[in-house]
Amino acid sequence: MCESGTLSCTGKLARVVLDNRGPLSPSEIAAEANISVPEARKAVEELETTGFAKPVCGLCASQEEVYTLTETGEAFEDESE
Repeated sequence: MCESGTLSCTGKLARVVLDNRGPLSPSEIAAEANISVPEARKAVEELETTGFAKPVCGLCASQEEVYTLTETGEAFEDESE
């Protein structure tokens, strides 16, 4: 998944969606990114594991965690250039 220190393509896509539209739940990320909900959940898990995203409001009306980027996730694009 992220052993090399880089995000998967889906992880990168979820990070961009969160950066542009977040905070969002995995199902909202899936809709925005045009990927499946399981793919979005896996991407969010990857982002959370690597410290790029964190949950921000527990369970909301959709009964899903809502995630936002961490400072590390926001700075990731700057470091990769």
